[in-house]
Amino acid sequence: MSELILTGGKIAVSQNLVSGTQSAHQFGWIDDGSLYIKDGQIAGIYHDPVDPNMISKTAEVVLLDNKVVIPALINGHTHLSQTFLRGLASGRSLLDWLKELIWPLQKAFSPELFELAAVLGLAENTRSGVAQVVNHHKVTDDPAFSTAVIRGAQQSGLKVTIARAWADVGDYGENPEAIISDLQALFSLVKSEEKIKIASGPLTAWRCSAATLEKTHQLALEHGSFSHIHLSETRTEVDMTVEETGLRPVTWLADLGLLDENFQIVHAVWVNADEIKLLAQTQAPVIHCPVSNAVLGSGVAPLKSMLEQGVRVYLGTDGPASNDTQDSFETMKMALCLARAVEQEGDALSPQQVLNMATRSTGLSLGQPADLAIVDVQSVWSSPVHDVESALVLSCRASNLWGLLVDGDFVMYDGQLTKLDEAVLIKEAQSAMKILRQKAGLDQ
Repeated sequence: MSELILTGGKIAVSQNLVSGTQSAHQFGWIDDGSLYIKDGQIAGIYHDPVDPNMISKTAEVVLLDNKVVIPALINGHTHLSQTFLRGLASGRSLLDWLKELIWPLQKAFSPELFELAAVLGLAENTRSGVAQVVNHHKVTDDPAFSTAVIRGAQQSGLKVTIARAWADVGDYGENPEAIISDLQALFSLVKSEEKIKIASGPLTAWRCSAATLEKTHQLALEHGSFSHIHLSETRTEVDMTVEETGLRPVTWLADLGLLDENFQIVHAVWVNADEIKLLAQTQAPVIHCPVSNAVLGSGVAPLKSMLEQGVRVYLGTDGPASNDTQDSFETMKMALCLARAVEQEGDALSPQQVLNMATRSTGLSLGQPADLAIVDVQSVWSSPVHDVESALVLSCRASNLWGLLVDGDFVMYDGQLTKLDEAVLIKEAQSAMKILRQKAGLDQ
């Protein structure tokens, strides 16, 4: 049995633990409170520092010194291998960027380089307060690349879902039977893993057939998983889907009967009013990637409209090739700023709404897995703190993160990663990048 006590911090908890009422949006805050974590779960929430007489002799005690404890962030969409592809998006449209740079570099990866890129990306997510990552895994022509990501995830200590990317229409389309077979093999491969999951990752509507979308989604549901697709990221992509299917992307998926709470829509920048209604009715989650959409010039998702109509919206960084980081604090601020700028309304989106999207939570509760981010708001860019939610979303950055726990286990403590050696990772990545560029023919 493992026991951990975090005491003396400002703790975000479900509103009913503070006021006795449940809120769909607001955190409740306990000042100078304590958390008791037992065997990876939150077993106690207290409004005061823990009484020394109540502490088990075997429990580890961490004094928080007024730091802020919130549910750990969730990065709802990224491409971990793209840590080796930063800074390449400038001056190119999405499709030109993919064809001229991303696809050639992805083909140049070896499984060893791929694992290193994934580990580096997971280290970056750890430093950004992220306990759970959805990795849209694109290099799938050899099973060795999938197992490379799994090995990287095992090293990190994070919870990682690998959405196996696929396309069966057009150039480079895979055989549908091979896609199904590989997904089945991956589900079996991680069956005994507690923190690593598999999902279906169709690339985008115009590159996927209806039949294979239906089969892969059903397979995902049978394994308690989900589908995860890029959709309506650009106007060009919408036009291509209409040309291919005769319908707009969200409408097409709804017409196939695929939209449900386990069919995740990544981007949704160019959805119209009818499509927003469909997303709300089916409860299909939208993964909003504001930084990537801005870097690539793709546009700004109609966030206010989606939230007002009840669409479930979560946040993702997207890959470092188009972001160019995986800083989830930056993503929170950009989500708020872009929504307000587009609507020209200072109250179009609140810091609390952004925290809800980033953590998929309304605060900590008893019995939850102890996935926690500990943030030191006492810094030159975030203090003095008038409102802690505004400080977290608008002032804090990844460097404010003091610690991160996954199932009650510190993967970052006092500003240092506990599972990975950052210095070695950075050195190895710099050397590997040169090899990758040479193999892709970019340095000839």
